[in-house]
Amino acid sequence: MKHIRDPIYSEFVEIDDLALKVISHPYFQRMRRIGHLGLAHYVYPGATHTRFSHMIGAHHLATKFLRTLRRKGYVIPEDLYNATRMAALLHDVGHTSLSHALEFTLLPFSHEEMGKAIIDVKFREVLGDELTDGVLGVFNGGFEPFTRELVESQMDVDRLDYLRRDAYYCGVNYGLVDVERIVQAVELHRTPQGRTLAVSEKGVFAVESYIIARYLMYWSVYYHKTNLGFQAILFSLFKRVKDLYSNGSLTLPPSLRKIMEAPSPYDVIEEFYDLDDPLIFSLIKEWSGGGDGTLSDLSRRILNRIRFKAVEVEGEFLPLYNRLREICEELGFPHEYYLIERNPKDVAYSPYDPDSSDRIKVIKGGRVYELSSVLPTDTLKSLSREVAKKYLFVPYECWKVFNQTGHRA
Repeated sequence: MKHIRDPIYSEFVEIDDLALKVISHPYFQRMRRIGHLGLAHYVYPGATHTRFSHMIGAHHLATKFLRTLRRKGYVIPEDLYNATRMAALLHDVGHTSLSHALEFTLLPFSHEEMGKAIIDVKFREVLGDELTDGVLGVFNGGFEPFTRELVESQMDVDRLDYLRRDAYYCGVNYGLVDVERIVQAVELHRTPQGRTLAVSEKGVFAVESYIIARYLMYWSVYYHKTNLGFQAILFSLFKRVKDLYSNGSLTLPPSLRKIMEAPSPYDVIEEFYDLDDPLIFSLIKEWSGGGDGTLSDLSRRILNRIRFKAVEVEGEFLPLYNRLREICEELGFPHEYYLIERNPKDVAYSPYDPDSSDRIKVIKGGRVYELSSVLPTDTLKSLSREVAKKYLFVPYECWKVFNQTGHRA
């Protein structure tokens, strides 16, 4: 048993021998080289924490939930107990560099698909066949609902850890969720599909606070316009990389080439090990001095924190878009890379539907209710509505010309 310090938890984080074997594996150690929030440190300089620390935090919370349930008398067999907490520990192992920027541009599959393949092949040697199949069964919904709900749901250990962790490292207070109260309030409710997670009445305000914190973190951190702007530049950069590679104008490292062309994540597990922040940033640095003007310019903007102008669209979209497109082309900025539309949207608590299997359940007076129906205010009903914005991101050079000429062609 090991005990480690984590700045977002007051108690020691316990790592038993099984978890230590997983954490010591090279594919888990790789997560030290993967930032948790991409380029969010361009907005919040302290946000340089890693997927590694978050995954350990998720495991810590999963273990606390499971131990609390056992202490309350709920029977959780050892194989299910270990499968659930190992699923929490490994839930992000398929992530690559710069959050989702590579996943939606160069990579042909999701981090969830990649993670399952890595667990199936690489961690089988650590966990053994039975436990590996159990971990995959948690992700695939093969056991009682509460096992997957702890790892993937509207209120899971992933969200409960990353909201607190991201808030701490960003230096904001919005994500300070009362996790201890939620852990102590957790119960299991029996359904025809098996036992599902619920909270006792004493935990409803802590859960309400969690959902409000999630809403505030999304709009103040994850959807901060500068953060979205650098994500947009990254997407354009990798789109340019893909376009140049497709027409034979750019050479890429063999591991990245094979990953881009892979029909299945199982075909590139070995190559995936190399795909981390140091590799991607070394490539961006190399591209910044390359021969392609668009790729080198976008790379320099990432390396030197040269922002695009964030234009929030509140009126007519097409006249603004068309005029900015004309200006981009006139100034030598190909609009497909330099005029980027983003539509951030979020539903803090979804869906507001008492019959949904994904609702957050509250046990009150021996009966089960949907969370918002037992609260004295309509806060969560309001947060169940979608909030959306529309942005255009464009180089400041283009925006300056727009301000001088407006909509005039």
